[in-house]
Amino acid sequence: MEFKDFAELCSLLDSKSGRIEMTDIIAGFLSKIPRETLSIACYFIGGEVFPIWQGVELGIAGKLMIKALSDVSGVEDEEIEKLIRDKGDAGLVAEQILVKKTQTTLFQETLTLEKVYDNLSKAAVLEGKGAQEKRLSYVQELLSNAGPLESRYLVRLVLGELRLGVGDGIIRDAIAKAFNVDVDLVERAYQLTSDLGEVAKTANTGGNEKLKEVSLVPMRPVKVMLAQKAEGLEETLAEFSPAAFEVKYDGARIQIHKDRKQIELYTRRLENVTKQFPEIVKSSMENINAESAIIEGEVVAIKSFEDRKPRPFQDLSRRIKRKYDISQMVKKIPVEVNLFDLIYINGESKLETPFRERRKLLEEAVSATESFRLSEQMVTDNAEQADEFYEHAISLGHEGVMIKNLDAPYQPGSRVGYMYKLKPVMESLDLIIIGAIWGEGKRAHWLASLLLSVYDPARGEFLEIGRLGTGLTDEQFQEMTELLKPLVVEEKGQEVKIKPKVVVEVAYEEIQHSPTYSSGYALRFPRLVRIRNDKGPLDTDTMERIEELMRK
Repeated sequence: MEFKDFAELCSLLDSKSGRIEMTDIIAGFLSKIPRETLSIACYFIGGEVFPIWQGVELGIAGKLMIKALSDVSGVEDEEIEKLIRDKGDAGLVAEQILVKKTQTTLFQETLTLEKVYDNLSKAAVLEGKGAQEKRLSYVQELLSNAGPLESRYLVRLVLGELRLGVGDGIIRDAIAKAFNVDVDLVERAYQLTSDLGEVAKTANTGGNEKLKEVSLVPMRPVKVMLAQKAEGLEETLAEFSPAAFEVKYDGARIQIHKDRKQIELYTRRLENVTKQFPEIVKSSMENINAESAIIEGEVVAIKSFEDRKPRPFQDLSRRIKRKYDISQMVKKIPVEVNLFDLIYINGESKLETPFRERRKLLEEAVSATESFRLSEQMVTDNAEQADEFYEHAISLGHEGVMIKNLDAPYQPGSRVGYMYKLKPVMESLDLIIIGAIWGEGKRAHWLASLLLSVYDPARGEFLEIGRLGTGLTDEQFQEMTELLKPLVVEEKGQEVKIKPKVVVEVAYEEIQHSPTYSSGYALRFPRLVRIRNDKGPLDTDTMERIEELMRK
């Protein structure tokens, strides 16, 4: 399929904002695509080149793109940088300067979706000496064959700045409409495979019947089941009793996949972190007594194996982000894993199995060690005993407790009332930074007054909900600036727009109605709790959560 068709689709979507209209447009586009190109189209429409669980990084940032644009257009690097600062959009700059190319191939090829995907796939796996030059040549080839409109969306796609306002929900609905299948079956298949591209191909080929057959597969991460916020112990026990109470560990959720002699580790946002935690890989291979399994747990950075006190979450984030010198980090920041669920074993899905039975299967499948443990649990219908367990969890230095329905199945990707979390303070919110203002005085070189946003799945947009500027130390301001600076996409005076990538946990006094921000709400006295490197923008609290808190 020609990339020009995709660019025209993007241009049309850019002019629309209604969910139903956008769904119809995408459905029409998908229905005309050859099956072999469907997965690529779904990834591209969602603003990605590869599914996140594949762990593939393009390695193509702003500087390399500017160099590629300069080589193809003949415009100097400095002029391109200035244009990008002025327009705040590298795609629009590409469209402007590539109207007249100084470097063209003798026999210019028609640019296709497949060619773009192929070049970017080759660029992503390059390593070692000469990799950057070769990566540059792959991008140059694409730009040389791209027309002005194509170049706008090609550049945005490569830089992760497509921003069509199309969320997973819109693509899901479009797949259902394009191939006349049940949207609930599309959603189910997506939760089990984490891959809308593959789901689209299944829907196109086999309809509802094939979608029903989609199941768990080791080495393909599943969307995790999510917990709701509990109002209190007694209220939750009134809903289901007895209940399983487990320590809510102050760490990061991890999904362990085993298939014979292979182990893969994924975070809750589906990132592959197998290389970052070799000790967990070793423990999993030695202590999971099954040929194949998918097991969930919480990885916690600890001070020592003697007292097991949790270290600050940022220490664990350093482990998750580290790509090199892994052996040093293993010694410097030890971790333990607390396992709490099993959803697949020896070729059989256990999603429909009640939690009490899944816990028994977990206990049978794992040989617990000092650092590879079962989560601490107590089953009770007594509120007083539950409160004692809650206080015990807090005394260990963790966040609170999880309260689980013993009869519940496992529902991937949903907050369905099967488990709750109870913490001792007013619930914080996980939000996304989408803007900032350069500071003044001694903070002139730091980004301050961070613009917070909440994700609205219905619109596929990040909506403003307040600014975070107080309570940060100088060290935190510096760390935040280093994290956000590479994500700046537009700069006007002191104000900057930031690519929505960084998630922060924020505490606050209350939520108020406000016309100032696009969400219609404002946080009163927001303050930073921590940076959530373990979460992606779509793993955060949503407008639905904000409205629920307001109702309460």
